[in-house]
Amino acid sequence: MDIVVNEADEKEKKWWLGKGSLGSLGIDEERLPLVLARGVKFNQFAKRAEKIKARRFLDYRDGTVTIIELPTGVHEVAGREFSYMFMYAIRNATNQNSIFNWGSISLYTNLSTNEYEEPDACFIPIRLLEASNAVLNPCDRNGSPWPTIILEVASSETLQHVRDKINDNWLAHDRCEDVIVIKIGNWEGRRRNKTTQRPLRRLRCLKFCRTATLQQNPNATTFEAIEEIEFGSTNANGKESYFCTGPHMKWLTINCKCIFTGCLQPPSLPSFHTFISSRPFSSPRFPYPLQAPGVAIDLYDLQQAIFLTMGHN
Repeated sequence: MDIVVNEADEKEKKWWLGKGSLGSLGIDEERLPLVLARGVKFNQFAKRAEKIKARRFLDYRDGTVTIIELPTGVHEVAGREFSYMFMYAIRNATNQNSIFNWGSISLYTNLSTNEYEEPDACFIPIRLLEASNAVLNPCDRNGSPWPTIILEVASSETLQHVRDKINDNWLAHDRCEDVIVIKIGNWEGRRRNKTTQRPLRRLRCLKFCRTATLQQNPNATTFEAIEEIEFGSTNANGKESYFCTGPHMKWLTINCKCIFTGCLQPPSLPSFHTFISSRPFSSPRFPYPLQAPGVAIDLYDLQQAIFLTMGHN
């Protein structure tokens, strides 16, 4: 399906040249992607984006500035809830095996030109930060290593744009290991189940993994999702679905080897077997989600956080 790219009107162009925040622009999400300006130098773009803390909602390509996403409640809650669940999963780790949540930090994709991108969240083992070896491909001017896990939340942003960002930036050589994408579909007509009032909205979780892709195809030059999990309340055709109506029905798993990619051994990597769910896990009743040491996150809880944020109207 062709994506319609809208052009900014005079008021919106004036906003880009001014000092207002992204929230003050007052545009409808349905107008995205929206081209704000052309012929812009990157340092000009970066200065404006930094002032309004909006780099992760903007795209810069060949001098063109485009709004691809808005800081809606649903977008922000999805990012915060996932980050909370991930960090809660490793809460009992020793200090040596702890993970930092770097949030939406600026990650430099080209230090010589100051070009950078910002994910919705990213996570890095303390072990990588303590490594004595110099980082050959740092993510900032402090010489910091790249985080191993990246989170991207996309509502109005297209999956193709996210894939381009993943292949051009996050999973390039010597950078990140896994990218988790939460894709929030349009809430068409603000539809609900007439009996239960359950919101009818498509939600997907896509996992991209550099190592898993290269194991399947050592010559791979691009990365596609190795897993796509439907955890919303509609199918792709918009009809109501029932594959995630309660806890323990849809899991996202993240392998320990991915979380701790690049960490020196010994000591051996930690062997987390952690399940994060609002309901206690009962192995006789439900399939065991973890096939290897790692973290399993119950996507039903993320679904419920998103649905609650959508409101009652």
